[in-house]
Amino acid sequence: MSRRFPDGTSPQWWLSIFESLENSANPFRDVTPGRRTKDLNLAAEVILLAVELGGVRAAIGAYWMLRIAALALRFKPPISELPQILTPDGSAEWALRQIPLTREHAIAASENRRADYLNAGEGFYAPVFGEVALAGEVAFPELQDVELILSALPWVFSHVEDEGVESKIRSWLEIGGAL
Repeated sequence: MSRRFPDGTSPQWWLSIFESLENSANPFRDVTPGRRTKDLNLAAEVILLAVELGGVRAAIGAYWMLRIAALALRFKPPISELPQILTPDGSAEWALRQIPLTREHAIAASENRRADYLNAGEGFYAPVFGEVALAGEVAFPELQDVELILSALPWVFSHVEDEGVESKIRSWLEIGGAL
């Protein structure tokens, strides 16, 4: 990778790989069960690699891991030999570890964002006919990462068997609407 991409890979490159792997494992593709298992395993490995190398933020990796795990749930009969991280429990547990804020900090950041919005002056809004200068940094990136992961957890939540993982998901989903 470092020879092909000496300056590192862009998140867009990784996302295109994730999408390609998702299509490879699609239930409507006519492939053998063994091939499908290999495609799903490869998807999980690539997502982990992308996060490990810093090619994508951990929240994006968690979102995609949950997405691939949800895809694996669509197969009847269920796919055997999936790695633990692609099971509902495994993907949810890993995704929960990628959440960058505690529940309390997420609530506080959400309240700060809401206050910034409600108390914004004219400079907060883009000018109608003027030139728009976008800020270099997103104002609440960690909160957006929390929201991204929380948007994907329901895809596997009803299939989670571990009571501890289920309880953690439920506690996050309870505050999700308030963020």
